[in-house]
Amino acid sequence: MTGAEKKYIEIMRKKTGEERLKISLELRKMVLKLAEASIRSKNPQISPKILFKRLQERIHGFGFYSQNSGK
Repeated sequence: MTGAEKKYIEIMRKKTGEERLKISLELRKMVLKLAEASIRSKNPQISPKILFKRLQERIHGFGFYSQNSGK
């Protein structure tokens, strides 16, 4: 573990559960935006439906069945 990692853990341990949750949700949001931007850069004309499916595959490793997908 690097010194930076140790410092990060030390800082995070001092935060409340609510603060850590808020940070986690913000990080998740950022990861989703980065993944979406990557997919869109390779597929500029992608439909929202296909984009959603590709995001699921990128984040979870597979797409989920959707009752609205007709499949």
